[in-house]
Amino acid sequence: MTTEDWTALLRESVPAFNAYRHAHPVQPVSLFEANLAWMDLAHVNFEGADLRRSLLEGCNLAGATFDHARMDHANLRSARLQGASLRGVTLTSGVFQGADLRGAALHDARLRRVIFCDANLTGARFTGANLDEADLRWAIYVLDEMGDADLSSARIR
Repeated sequence: MTTEDWTALLRESVPAFNAYRHAHPVQPVSLFEANLAWMDLAHVNFEGADLRRSLLEGCNLAGATFDHARMDHANLRSARLQGASLRGVTLTSGVFQGADLRGAALHDARLRRVIFCDANLTGARFTGANLDEADLRWAIYVLDEMGDADLSSARIR
């Protein structure tokens, strides 16, 4: 399926998208450069998907699964990701500015040069994550909740 086919399936409904993924578990999901801005995608299954350069600005992604997705240069500005799972994602030079990531799981995520300015990271878990050169200025978080995340060269307040 093409990016346009996957996007059309998402516009139909998240349950239809998730059902198709369940029925075709080995089919790769490519949403490269997809414009999904401001959609309600709560509980969507983006596990292992190619979301590089995708526009997810303002989306409701609460409870969504992004585990092991490729998300380099994705824009998630002002997205709502409460309780989302982003375990093992690769997201270099992405944007979470103003996003709500309360309670999200970002274990072992590679988040190099990601902008988290003004994001709410309360209760988010970053065990084993790499936040090298990430921008955490003005973000809401508790440093103790960062676990053993690599914050070398990160911009912190």
